[in-house]
Amino acid sequence: MPHDATIAYEEDPNHMIIWLDLTIGDPKEHIHLKKSFSSQADPKNETPVKLFDREYDDILDVVGAAPVGFEGVEFLFAAFTNAELCIKCFEENQDKRIFFITSGSLGKAVVPIILDRFPHVFTDPVTDEPYSSIYIFCGVIANHLEWALRYRNYVQMFDFEADLLSRMVRDIGGYFLAEGKQLLDEDPPNYPAAQHRLTWSHELYQRYGRMEHCSIKTELNEVNELLENIEEEMASSSDEDD
Repeated sequence: MPHDATIAYEEDPNHMIIWLDLTIGDPKEHIHLKKSFSSQADPKNETPVKLFDREYDDILDVVGAAPVGFEGVEFLFAAFTNAELCIKCFEENQDKRIFFITSGSLGKAVVPIILDRFPHVFTDPVTDEPYSSIYIFCGVIANHLEWALRYRNYVQMFDFEADLLSRMVRDIGGYFLAEGKQLLDEDPPNYPAAQHRLTWSHELYQRYGRMEHCSIKTELNEVNELLENIEEEMASSSDEDD
């Protein structure tokens, strides 16, 4: 049975997007990708306010993260043109799950540093497997293959914004699915937190399907089943408390 997800909201998300690019403040650059971010922090709002280019002045090169909506899901967000400030942001947020977008030229300098200093940010603490959540956006992929291949377990490379965005949406949907399942494996299960993550996963998987005009029935069915089980368990627990 399809699950009609209502986007859940948490005041202190533990996940973050960091974006490093010299041209991020240019209104003519990255238009497609910027449209995915909204300045409305509460994703329950059905009509979020888009994060227009002029608002980047308030968050650009500020180490502290700002709450934003990313494709309808609550995220912390930081944007940089300065590599040193970007690295400092990693240092101050290394306890979070970070999805990192960078240009090829700045990535060549910064990726080796962050993977050397903060390898745990891009490593699954349960399986010890690397996260491939560094997204390199460059005009010509071939120009950056030599250095990027050394970090192939961590990076993905794109020369079209739409491809980067759709892949990132799917990856984050998968992250929330995995996190939701881990929360359900706790003793006792953390049903409210798991419901948050799985609801976000459901929304992002749906958006990915619309972006790519493809079916992701397997993933959505898994999320729906988990959400329905949570609802049943929470209802049962509520009945026992009455």
